[in-house]
Amino acid sequence: WWKINKEKFPILSELARAYLSVSATSTPSERLFSDCGNLMGLKRTRISPEFFKRIMFL
Repeated sequence: WWKINKEKFPILSELARAYLSVSATSTPSERLFSDCGNLMGLKRTRISPEFFKRIMFL
């Protein structure tokens, strides 16, 4: 649909290509999970479980 209508919606088409495309590798998701693992560590044990759930949701 975007390829056909890119003349009508050039800016929206570029945004869709950038943000709605499927990644060819698993690197972005692996990076996300490793970053989430850094949230809860030995130095951050004062984070309440409820607050941690909210952060993980984001």
